[in-house]
Amino acid sequence: MTLEEGLELIKNYKKVLQKFLDTLPEQAVQIGSEMIKTLTMSSKNEIANLEAIEKALKHIPKHESGLSE
Repeated sequence: MTLEEGLELIKNYKKVLQKFLDTLPEQAVQIGSEMIKTLTMSSKNEIANLEAIEKALKHIPKHESGLSE
């Protein structure tokens, strides 16, 4: 996998998590407000983690990334 492919996977995963967050309020009646808060916090933390990984990967020179094709 190339660095660009890895970054694309991260980007797509972040989009899915954001879409999940966007639809959570619609699920409040079924799953309850406390679960909504937990899922929201967890998803936002996951997005922050992905952004940190993405930022780190973008700053590693290609020859040192450890990713192979």
